[in-house]
Amino acid sequence: MNDQILKGYVKDFSDSFGLEELEEDVQFEHFVNYCIVSKQYPREFEFETLSVGGGDDAGIDGAAFIVNGAIVRSPDEVEYLKNKNGYLDVSFTFIQTKKSSKFKGDQVGTLIFGIKNFFDEEPSIPENVDIQALREIKDAIYKNSIDLYSAPSLDIYFSTTGEWKSPEQIEGRVSRELTEIKKGGLFSEINFQFYDAERLKQAYREIRRKTVKELDFKNQVVLPDIQGVRQAFIGSIPVNDYIALISDSDGNLQKHLFEDNVRDFQGENKVNTEIKRTISNPSEQAALPVFNNGITIIAKKIDSIGKKLKLTDFQVVNGCQTSYVLFDNKTNILTDTHIVLKIVETADYDFATRVVKATNRQTEVKDEAFESLSQFHRDLEEYYKAQSKSLKRPIFYERRSKQYDDVPDVKSGQVVTLPIQINAYVAAQLGQPQSTHRYYGELLESNRPRMFKEKDNLGVCAVETAFWHNNPKFL
Repeated sequence: MNDQILKGYVKDFSDSFGLEELEEDVQFEHFVNYCIVSKQYPREFEFETLSVGGGDDAGIDGAAFIVNGAIVRSPDEVEYLKNKNGYLDVSFTFIQTKKSSKFKGDQVGTLIFGIKNFFDEEPSIPENVDIQALREIKDAIYKNSIDLYSAPSLDIYFSTTGEWKSPEQIEGRVSRELTEIKKGGLFSEINFQFYDAERLKQAYREIRRKTVKELDFKNQVVLPDIQGVRQAFIGSIPVNDYIALISDSDGNLQKHLFEDNVRDFQGENKVNTEIKRTISNPSEQAALPVFNNGITIIAKKIDSIGKKLKLTDFQVVNGCQTSYVLFDNKTNILTDTHIVLKIVETADYDFATRVVKATNRQTEVKDEAFESLSQFHRDLEEYYKAQSKSLKRPIFYERRSKQYDDVPDVKSGQVVTLPIQINAYVAAQLGQPQSTHRYYGELLESNRPRMFKEKDNLGVCAVETAFWHNNPKFL
């Protein structure tokens, strides 16, 4: 790998997740999968499960199928999410990774052929076990095509360590191949992107660093003193300025900004359809701040310079639905269209939790979204901290998203999330290791009377989780 900065990023990634013993090619493959999928899927996920490379891999090194906001790993999860939500919103992601510095047309062609073969009813080339498992999920999705919110989207990525210079012969080949795929009518949209060293480095920086954005907040009112709040502002800003605030350097929506919103984008439900209708009518756009409840942002730090605010490490805790609709319809936004915005600076987690709960009750919220706010999980988090002092390789319970990002002594591989905790408890304490492939919300819902109760032993939870966390091959 000639790019020393990129090489350093791969090392940082590998050290953080305990991948030091793997070959550099495998480390880089995991690194690319992590960078690309993290920009599509803002929550914690097991990036190792995305890897499908090896013999008979159809030219595919990584794949992520996202259904209703969750990465699925089995047909059963598709069925569960369909029944739970009443629809299926699907995106397919395929990734090919090359450690070489060149973008080769024949390799790109192999990837596209492999994907075309994957979506055929029967494969014309051999497929390994991982690809076959993905095919079962794909078949389950299209079997329930009547429940699709819209045709799935298809995102294809080809990555190397070199520099992408947009050669006409490769772009022309991709364009022609994609035209043929589109004729099949299986997808609502198809995107093919080339990731070179610079795009990979930029993606990794955006994922790992704190989110810092500056906002020109001219129409603001400073709210009076509130216990638990350092400072707070309310007012309105141009919608285009807000879209810039929630977009990354590639112009894509920064989905990680909505982690604390607790609700995924709900698609074209009644409320979102009304927002879209208002935006689509130029004469009604001016009334958007009157019709809409607005956006609420919580930031860990706000620096005020005149009417400009610099927001550090912020989250959109209410307004996910509005944000997605605005972003998806940004080409229709007029210059003078505004949205109501509320910005709160607080380091008081309890207060922030109350804001999240208070501002997310307008529509149904998944039970699992609020699970980690309970007293049991607060106690379990403290138990992990107490035990960490006596363990050679301690693990830490990340009850709140990214809470250990600023703790240099805690590596990513030592962090246990709520889904991992649920899987471990179901596997060991409830004796159901065969069920851990299911969506963690389903596991929580189906086992609710039997887990995370005051009578449960915190030590048992932690010991079991430590075992399963360090021995994932048994899950």
